[in-house]
Amino acid sequence: MTEPDQVPLVAATPLGDDEVAAYRALHTDAVWWNSGIHWSSFRGDKAADALNGLVTNDVAALAPGEGQHAAALSPKGKLITDMLIVRLDETSLLIATMPGAAAAWMDLARKYVNPRLCKVADETDRYQSWMVYGAQAPSAIAAIGGSSALDDAARDGMIDALTTWPTWRHGMWSLGPVCVRLIRAPIMDTVPGFMIVADVANAPSVQRRLADAPFLQGSGAVWNVARIEAGRPVIGVDMDENTIPQEANLDTLEAISFTKGCYTGQETVARIHFRGHVNRHLRGLIGDAPLAAGASVCDANDKVVGDVRSTAISPSRGPIAMAMVRREVETGATVSVGGVQARVVELPFPAL
Repeated sequence: MTEPDQVPLVAATPLGDDEVAAYRALHTDAVWWNSGIHWSSFRGDKAADALNGLVTNDVAALAPGEGQHAAALSPKGKLITDMLIVRLDETSLLIATMPGAAAAWMDLARKYVNPRLCKVADETDRYQSWMVYGAQAPSAIAAIGGSSALDDAARDGMIDALTTWPTWRHGMWSLGPVCVRLIRAPIMDTVPGFMIVADVANAPSVQRRLADAPFLQGSGAVWNVARIEAGRPVIGVDMDENTIPQEANLDTLEAISFTKGCYTGQETVARIHFRGHVNRHLRGLIGDAPLAAGASVCDANDKVVGDVRSTAISPSRGPIAMAMVRREVETGATVSVGGVQARVVELPFPAL
């Protein structure tokens, strides 16, 4: 990892007018994004067992139609990537990772999984995905599914069904003439939403429906603000190969099982959980002015107590950041980030 003083400092910039409208629509309507997620799969009679031995969560406990957040670690318990896992059926699982971590994840899977137990496949060329999030996400999904052809009672029933879907539930869903996999993924804290996964052959049809939908498309900058506020770290930005899962709050994000069997890197994770604590972890910062990614975080005595990872300017909260901060720094403390005063908060950011 590059030392903080060697990292080029990049200050956050405000959202544009259209982006502010999309950000606000998250709390009143719905917003959609194209997703660059990388997909892979484990298939075979021993697929769940093979994946269970590589990740921090309990894959074996998943029933078809369920999913979870998890992470893959090095033998020393450091992060390779976090991931979303969905179980399709008794012999098949899909795994979503950030593109920047895909190569490391595929290398790990192919190194440790015996091909006679299950087949590990890169599904990049097979699937395309999108995100639909916001207070009215169930209504938005119903709308792009062609619900205008339904009477009011049927449409309301569809919306009610989507609203009550448990988190991580997934299944096949009709979007007009095509079927997609719909996943209720809880990746934006209390803002509800869904991932849409389609075969690439059907991607143009899904893209057209979303583009024609009566709700806004979000930019990467809008997503960045929303996921920072939700306390969702990104591999390669907020956490890396030197990060222990608990430092990235993956335990509180329900990505770790402390009751499952052995997996790569478990010893470090379990020792911290049962016998100790990490010395630093991700926190939120609310600044008096824009905060710079890569800047050192200093306490009242000008001692370096952390470094800034992700930054943004929230239309609701002003300048915010996600920073790796020493545990002895109390919530509510005032710190200095490159001469800018900031207040330390727990993640996710407190509700307004």
